[in-house]
Amino acid sequence: MPDWRRNFRYTWLNNFLSAAGMMAFLPILPLYVRELGVRDLDAVQIWSGVVTGAAPFFAALLAPIWGELGDRLGYKPMMVRANLAIVIFVGAMSFATSPWMLLAFRIGQGVFSGFIAPAMTLVSVQTPDERQGRVTGLLQTGALTGGVFGPFLGGFISDALGLQAAFVACSGLSLAAMLVTVFGIREPERSPERAARRKVYVADLLATAVRGFLRLLAPGPLRSLLATVFVIRFAGILANPILALFVEDLAGATADRLATWTGLVFVSAGVANLSFASLWGRLGDRWGHARLLASCAAASGVFFALTGLVTHVGALLALRFIAAAFVAGVFPAAYAMATKLSPVAERGRTHGFTFSALALANSLGPIGGGAVAAGFGLRATFWTAGVLLTVPAILFFILHRRRRARAAVASAADSSDDGSSDSVAPDRPSVRS
Repeated sequence: MPDWRRNFRYTWLNNFLSAAGMMAFLPILPLYVRELGVRDLDAVQIWSGVVTGAAPFFAALLAPIWGELGDRLGYKPMMVRANLAIVIFVGAMSFATSPWMLLAFRIGQGVFSGFIAPAMTLVSVQTPDERQGRVTGLLQTGALTGGVFGPFLGGFISDALGLQAAFVACSGLSLAAMLVTVFGIREPERSPERAARRKVYVADLLATAVRGFLRLLAPGPLRSLLATVFVIRFAGILANPILALFVEDLAGATADRLATWTGLVFVSAGVANLSFASLWGRLGDRWGHARLLASCAAASGVFFALTGLVTHVGALLALRFIAAAFVAGVFPAAYAMATKLSPVAERGRTHGFTFSALALANSLGPIGGGAVAAGFGLRATFWTAGVLLTVPAILFFILHRRRRARAAVASAADSSDDGSSDSVAPDRPSVRS
């Protein structure tokens, strides 16, 4: 079996276990905040957003550094580091006695964790170009399958054994994921460019990360991609920290099974993501990843907005499923585009910035959602998300088409200058962007 196939299978299993653990406790964070002594409803909403967003915020700051270290030292050690951080800090959350202590552990988790970026990079550097979208979509199903299993597990454990037990379950699943990585995954062979950068000096590492960030700020397709990914992800999770409170308000949700109902709402989105991610990945390879990203984001925005009108938990489950089915096409397309926009020797750094955009959105989205809910009501978060998903996606696709048109004109002009425009057909890339 080729190494890339072996690594793909074990990385898929790692993503499944890690995501299942993470989603076992994230849906019940608002309930845990209330158990730690926060009683005022507005305060619960704000604290839920801050605690939910703390880990991804610090993960966003550190992701380019971890990505650069992965390019130099290897991607497998970065996966082990991320899982070990989850084992330690999430396990410690079960001992929190105040929301401030819970926040401190979430910050520690964010600084040292982040398993998606090294996992994606490890697989992408070995995968053939014509399979990038398909493999990225399939790899995402590992995390999505865990996202389906995790909320149900967390809700069941929380109702049966208490909220603290969900954090212990997450820690145990992440430990299992770390062992899968250690004993199952083989580090890809280093290219000469990567081997030459193996020595690590802190000043050089920071300088390289800063140079990469400055290149990212320069006008170009990567900056547009990451800005769009940030807004889409921000909108997609805007309502997550208040979902438990929204479920509590809807008809059909019984109070004694609130954590279970909340878990089912998250599960509905996870099932949709799992069902459609691979399909979207294959379609992106044929149809174009930019077109797929914009279409899926705009469609999901419509259904997010409709979610703000529901009055029964059954309708919430259905609309969450449909919206998530379209969101499933966004992130395989984003990683596939980021892969094509970066050389192999710098792919860890590029995927680190991609993860940073997602993680920063994961951080600010819950905070924004809590603020919108506190100021304008729970339903306003869904309507805000709908607008933020639809408008930037359309603008991104228009900008992408204009950039491609300008590039085609410039290429035609160069060919004409060389006297070769009538004799040489333009190349057709194997994977469309």
